[in-house]
Amino acid sequence: MGERGSITPPLKYEGIEFFFRRHWTHFLKPIFFGFLIGTMGLLFFLILGSVIILFKITFFYSFFAFLVIIISILYINTLYLQIINYYFDMVIVTDSRIIVSRKTVFLKNDNDAIDLTKIQDIGVIAHGFLSNYLNYGALMITLSTAMPPVYLNFVPNPHYYLERLNRVKREQILKRQERRGGLVANSQGTPESYLQSVDKL
Repeated sequence: MGERGSITPPLKYEGIEFFFRRHWTHFLKPIFFGFLIGTMGLLFFLILGSVIILFKITFFYSFFAFLVIIISILYINTLYLQIINYYFDMVIVTDSRIIVSRKTVFLKNDNDAIDLTKIQDIGVIAHGFLSNYLNYGALMITLSTAMPPVYLNFVPNPHYYLERLNRVKREQILKRQERRGGLVANSQGTPESYLQSVDKL
């Protein structure tokens, strides 16, 4: 992203314009594979339990029950964590930057930020029947630096958020122009008034 590292949430002087979460189709893959693995695990335990009961291996009765309970709890927790992560994983747009928050309940708390002043262009990529039918896609953010474009994938209603991002970016440009205009006007006065205007930025 534009700035990497441990980045704090929006600062006090920043105003949050809007935020959005990734499209629900992003979670189809882990949920689908989760159910697939769960089905395979269930078949495995049914076969293993039948073998234990058939050969009357009494030593494994308690061990088998304990194993089934532990694996079932881990599976359910992992599946529900994927659903809970939907609410933690979001993109926050303030009046000065874009904050991409990637957070899980315990294991991850990453934040990336893109300064609005470093954004050169924003575009939408929505390929395929499914993405256009369900109205999601990717936002391609081209930076003015030599860094490669940044992609925000699985954005719901990407054209709507494209317009909102462009609007926030235009407002940021107007604010900077107004500040520069104030500096130019004050620079024609006394040096003290010019320094006071610089301190306010």
